[in-house]
This record gives sequence, C-alpha cells and structure tokens, in this order.
Amino acid sequence: MGSTDRFYGKIRQTVIGDQIDRCAEEVRLLGFSVLEGIIPKNELENFRNQIDKVYRIQEEEFGRDDMAEISELNVARALLVYDEYFLKMIVHETIQKIVKLFLGDYFIINLQNAIISLPNEPHHQSSWHRDLPYQNFVISQPIAINAFYCIDDFSSETGGTELIPYTHKMETLPSDDFIGRHKVALNCPAGSVVIFDSMLLHRAGFNSSRNIRRGVNHIFSVPIMKQQYDFPAMLKGKFSEDPFLNRLLGYDCQTPLSVVEWRKHRLARLRT
Repeated sequence: MGSTDRFYGKIRQTVIGDQIDRCAEEVRLLGFSVLEGIIPKNELENFRNQIDKVYRIQEEEFGRDDMAEISELNVARALLVYDEYFLKMIVHETIQKIVKLFLGDYFIINLQNAIISLPNEPHHQSSWHRDLPYQNFVISQPIAINAFYCIDDFSSETGGTELIPYTHKMETLPSDDFIGRHKVALNCPAGSVVIFDSMLLHRAGFNSSRNIRRGVNHIFSVPIMKQQYDFPAMLKGKFSEDPFLNRLLGYDCQTPLSVVEWRKHRLARLRT
C-alpha cells in the first residue's frame, strides 16, 4: 500500500463540494450543523423587535396567567401569521436547499416558534426533548428537519442550546454520564442557523447573562405529518396562489372536511 493511500478495502467516501454538502454530512452523522452569517447583521435588530412585538400581542390575546399555567410564557408561535416579515426565514434559499436534500421535493412547514430566554429565568424548554415529542423510534431517513435561527448570540453565558450528538439514531435518552461527557453547548454568533434532525435530543441552556437570547425554530416535515397548527386556516388563503408557497405552507395537504371535498381535491389535481 502506497504512503498516499488513505484507506483500503471496499470503502466509499462521501465527497463534499460546498457549505450545503458539509452541513448535510454533519446532520446525517452528528445530527446537527451550524451555518453562520445566514441573517445579515443589519436585519437582526428588526427581527428582535418583531419577535418581541408578536409575543406581546399573543400574551395579550391569551392572557399572561393562562400562558403561565400551560408553560407558554416567552414563546411566540406562528410568527408568519402575525407578520409576513418572518416568511423570509422559511423560504431562505440555503435553508430550502438543505431541507430538500433530506426530505425531497415535497415538504411543508410544520411550525415556526420563537423562544425568548430572559436573563436568569428558567425556561420550560430546558428539559431534554426531541422536537417530535413522544416519538422514540429510530428511522433510516429523517422525516423532519429543524432550522433554528439564532437572533442573539448563543454562548455558555447566554444559555445556547445544548445538543446530544448521535441521539437522532438512538431510541433512549443516554445516561447522565454519557450526556455529561458528550453534550455540545452551542456557541453561535447572532445570524447563524442551526440545522438538525428533529429526532435529536436537545434542550435550552440557562441564560446567566444580562441580555435576552432569542431564537426562531422551524420544523420542516414530510406532508404525512400534521402541522402543529393549521397555517392555511390561519392565513385564510394568503399566499395560496403561489404554487411554491401553496405547497410549503400546507395548503395542498389539508385534511378534507368531507368525502365530496376529498374527491374534488383529487379531481382538481388530476386536471392540472
């Protein structure tokens, strides 16, 4: 064997050509990858302000005491419905390309939630969980991919998300010993996006800084999965005339309300 040979036997090696290939390989093997510089610095402050604005509206809609009772304080849901500005995150070209590598041509947005971590306050997201909760099966190909936008800096001080690598391929939560030795605490500058398999175990870190840490989580899923909330119903037809957004936002896979409606939908698809 020559000195330049790097392996022998019947081995195939993955070849990566760009940032998207690198990200995809890391997600497949580790369960996650970090892309920096996705949101330009000059847009971050506007995103922060809009997240806080949407949250204030939702807290007023439902009531702070009731939000607290169901552990929903400092979570803003379905941001796009309240402000179209958040559509930019969903349709970002790089994110769409990466999700397509895993889920194919037909996938939908399952949820879009902002997590607001206040200084020195616990957050209900600080428990280990998967973003497909209560699903502990192992699957050969992802059925859902997360794109988590870091709107503020993620660090050990601000309580950046903690991840347990490889657990997208494990049915059980590892031992405390394994977690202690192998968990990864994210250190990402604002504007980054964390891409991860939705089955990867993770949790929010504790924000011991003096600053708010905001992030916007997205789950893109295969259309057989029900959306966390009904985007088409909430959007009331908005964006449905655009073929790309029609599919991405879930208009094309709403549950029919009757047999007649199901058959009309099928007929319409056959005639297009």
